[in-house]
Amino acid sequence: MKLISLLFMLFLVSCAQAPAKPSVPTWLMNPSQGVVASCGFHIGGHYQQQECAIQRARERLAAQQGVEVSSMTLLNERVVNDHESVSMNKQTEINVKNKTVKARVKETYYDASRDEYYVWLVPH
Repeated sequence: MKLISLLFMLFLVSCAQAPAKPSVPTWLMNPSQGVVASCGFHIGGHYQQQECAIQRARERLAAQQGVEVSSMTLLNERVVNDHESVSMNKQTEINVKNKTVKARVKETYYDASRDEYYVWLVPH
């Protein structure tokens, strides 16, 4: 009987110490100011994924402030004998007339389960 009680207590303790799932920040869906942008898997690694999200956020913030933004991305995928190669060429044109767009990264969030990097950019 003591053994069953001990096993039951161990079970309760192990359940109580289960790791909590990380919560999604509220700014992700409802930023109070600025813009949120994200970038999924990037062939250049995690650093390039972060840079991609920041660049997208800059473009959105500039567009929000009345700056003309034109962006074109060309993504080429090639498979030969079960070997895949991916290349990306991005061209962004921003027309600014007597306006400086300054911004800073307020928060970041990485969703490991989706391999998605999010950035919250606010006017500086």
